[in-house]
Amino acid sequence: MSTEPMHKITVKIGDSLRTIQADTHEEFVEQLEVAHGSLQQCYDLMVAARAVGNVAQTPAPAPVQAEATAQPAAPAAPAAFTDATVPQCPHGAMTARSGSGAKGPWKGWFCPTPKGTPDQCKPQFLNRSTPEWNNFPA
Repeated sequence: MSTEPMHKITVKIGDSLRTIQADTHEEFVEQLEVAHGSLQQCYDLMVAARAVGNVAQTPAPAPVQAEATAQPAAPAAPAAFTDATVPQCPHGAMTARSGSGAKGPWKGWFCPTPKGTPDQCKPQFLNRSTPEWNNFPA
């Protein structure tokens, strides 16, 4: 006879795992309802902390210099994304891009400098299992 519960789910919040388990379906549903509130609070705290972290790490704007050739402005992020959620690099607000490759779809934030710039920052790709994947602006 197995001692493993009949119903079990493990949820990852940040770097922590939370397991909800029960022997009956009714008990499992009750445990899920109890856990839902605390899981939502954990998620909300992570989102807020990440937003504050992005704001705190925002570098001071570089002085603006007129250039002989005007470059088109990067597309603005949709209203769902605030300045606090758009990652910053030393060159300014990163640009949201998405596409599909040999390993499937990808989404990421890219340095706003032109391709091939010597000190261009590395892209920040999103993990498909994160909430940011579904809320990505591109």
